Amino acid sequence: MNSILVTGGCGFIGSNLVDKLVSMGNRVYVIDDLSTGVKSNQNSGANYIVNDIYNYCESEEELKNLIVDNNIKIVFHLAGLSNVREGIENPIPTFQVNFLSSIAISDICSKNGVEKFIFVSTSAVYGDPHYFPVDESHKTFPKSPYGLSKLISENYFKYLSKICEMDIVVFRLPNVYGPRQRPDLEGGVVGIFYDLMKNSKEVTFFGDGYQTRDWVHVYDIVDSFVKILKIDDLNYEIISLGSEKKHTLIDLFKYLSEHLKYNLKPNVEIERVGDIKYMIMSGRKAKKLLDWEPKIQLNDGVKIMD
Repeated sequence: MNSILVTGGCGFIGSNLVDKLVSMGNRVYVIDDLSTGVKSNQNSGANYIVNDIYNYCESEEELKNLIVDNNIKIVFHLAGLSNVREGIENPIPTFQVNFLSSIAISDICSKNGVEKFIFVSTSAVYGDPHYFPVDESHKTFPKSPYGLSKLISENYFKYLSKICEMDIVVFRLPNVYGPRQRPDLEGGVVGIFYDLMKNSKEVTFFGDGYQTRDWVHVYDIVDSFVKILKIDDLNYEIISLGSEKKHTLIDLFKYLSEHLKYNLKPNVEIERVGDIKYMIMSGRKAKKLLDWEPKIQLNDGVKIMD
């Protein structure tokens, strides 16, 4: 049994991860300020601390004590701000929470016996792709403060890995969807569409609908997180969790329409600043290193949302 800390463990991906870790018999601790995480997502088998991770930039004692007193050896760092639009309009909070807090947390972990630090990053670090599927070697040129905040965090972790003994793993996530994805938050288009269509409301395409995304179900993402627990001596690794499957927004709309028996047509508006039009991500390194690949196809995954 491991003692594991999950930041952002009341959120969409984090709470699904916590459920899995608890079911495996681990002792799980969660830090979440409940700004976007939901209290109803809490697992009765985990231990919760309500705190803003930015507070660790000012004082490390509380987190240090949590790690040392509970012999925490593994940390999943998922907490952060992910609203691209808000980050463009007001970038300072995005860098404070996503970058400065990540520096503080990773430093505290590295000095207090944590052996493995897993950071959840994003395909937004790449910007507009030059080839497909986008792999870990693709150049990075983010189009938004959100993507940039994740990229500079990755670069800091690469530096940190040279001066500490803690293994650091960066997972670059595609577009994740599934149960607990909030329809009232920007970014989770599957959750947004699902909620609107289930309630017979009109959905909006920002663009012509032919933009592509690599949608991977949260259960598959959590599976990769669990698999990394068994891999040692990683030092510093970046791993892309793509399916290498190309789906358009129109495809998604079709699958959801069929599942929900929805008959309205989408409203079409102009593309938004900061959006990447085409994205298909590689999963080849994850397959080789973790023996991982997504098992849930999008047309089936949209039926597993509740």
